[in-house]
Amino acid sequence: MSILEIRDRPSLRRPILIAGFGGWGDAGSGATGAIAYLLEDLEPEPFAWIDPEVCFDFTVQRPVTTRTASGRWTLIYPRIQFYGLYRPNHERDLVLLTGPEPHLNWPTLTREIAEFTRDLGVEAALTMGVFLGSVSHRTVSLVRRTLDPELERRLSRLGAVDTGYQGPTGFVTALVHAWTEIGLPAASVWAAAPIYLRAVNPAVSAALLGAIEEVTEVPLDLGPLRDRAEAFIREVDGMLASNPELANQLRQMIDLGPEPGAAEQPSSELPSGQSLVEELERFLRERRGNADSE
Repeated sequence: MSILEIRDRPSLRRPILIAGFGGWGDAGSGATGAIAYLLEDLEPEPFAWIDPEVCFDFTVQRPVTTRTASGRWTLIYPRIQFYGLYRPNHERDLVLLTGPEPHLNWPTLTREIAEFTRDLGVEAALTMGVFLGSVSHRTVSLVRRTLDPELERRLSRLGAVDTGYQGPTGFVTALVHAWTEIGLPAASVWAAAPIYLRAVNPAVSAALLGAIEEVTEVPLDLGPLRDRAEAFIREVDGMLASNPELANQLRQMIDLGPEPGAAEQPSSELPSGQSLVEELERFLRERRGNADSE
């Protein structure tokens, strides 16, 4: 029995595939937020998905119980889904792959996904991931991983660093290897998100999609997302400006960049990363609450 349930096979023009998964490797919802942005205007229905029973430990990624408008109870299982985006104003279309990162059967899943995307006519596959790093919210550093010489050259020219990391990895990396084995050009682009923010981070999503846009030369219409990224950065800057002590503590831990008028006070007792996160989130909630009440 196939692990793929295919509702239909869309007719797409020279598509590229972009993938992002929730959970491990999705700090600040940067990868899944990027996929959600690409989906939000067209709101397409998925054309295929993978049997959830093959993918997930349901005690870890639990199904959701909900009630319809008519009062009927339903149970929704997590799914990894394929979406097709036909874009009449552009020369090439998109296949998007997203869902929670699977817990089980990675070799089978990656093989099935690779073969299915090849059958769809996908010409290149780009995956996204986000890790926490000692970086500022004002800049986004990119890391690359690919076995394809041309994508390696393009990502290098873009400034994405070739990581020397060896160790436990994500499903997106396993997918890149599966695509490479069948001869499909594939790469994984990762971004560093600041360790002191757990909030949804559109700046990271914008950087990831911007890199994919440059590498593939496929326009992704990122103007609105970049506007959200700039607004997010201004919001965090405003919060830090209203709390100079916290800003100074952060500046001693990472390079936040110059802040006009901010006096740096050395401290022998720096807060823990967890306390910084909690303090920043408290300030963001308060600022948003005040804005909502105005």
